[in-house]
Amino acid sequence: VLPDVVHDVRYEDFVADQEGQTRALIAHLGLPWDDAVLSFHETDRPVRTASAAQVRQPMYQGSVDLWKRYGDRLKPLLDRLA
Repeated sequence: VLPDVVHDVRYEDFVADQEGQTRALIAHLGLPWDDAVLSFHETDRPVRTASAAQVRQPMYQGSVDLWKRYGDRLKPLLDRLA
């Protein structure tokens, strides 16, 4: 979908190689690298999101492949995006 405009990141790839995937994303956006992006969970700033507790944790692999539970419901959307 929209090559060179959208940067696809698979969750499984991201949790397996957080730094490599993050560096590729930052480069795609044309932004300068800052090591602090790898310590996102250490921020003291307020977080207003339903997943606020998760935002305060380092990356984890516990959610890998959980999307497959909804594969039958997602298939029509995925087919349209392909």
